Amino acid sequence: MKKSKLVEALRARRGVVSPGMVEEASAEILRRRATVSVREAKDQMSALLARVAVGDEIVITSDGKPKAMLVRYRPVVGGRAWRSLKEFRAAMPVTPDSTGLVRADRDSGF
Repeated sequence: MKKSKLVEALRARRGVVSPGMVEEASAEILRRRATVSVREAKDQMSALLARVAVGDEIVITSDGKPKAMLVRYRPVVGGRAWRSLKEFRAAMPVTPDSTGLVRADRDSGF
């Protein structure tokens, strides 16, 4: 996490930021991030997943270089509701000149 984002998060939570708070929060983030090799990750995947579920971040390295990170799953909620292809086709009847229908649908954000 960049320092400016960290400072903003602390301000939002506590209202005031002192220099010690930034270092304390940075240290907490580093404490919650572990590094393991690919071989260790394969051997201990269940334990690593349990740690990730409570908020730890695990960096997986190969040949000493970071290759991947395990983080807690956060579902993405948003976007438009799914519309079936059948409904889409029914809304777009084929006519000799469908320009108006296509333009209206495109302009509506679909």
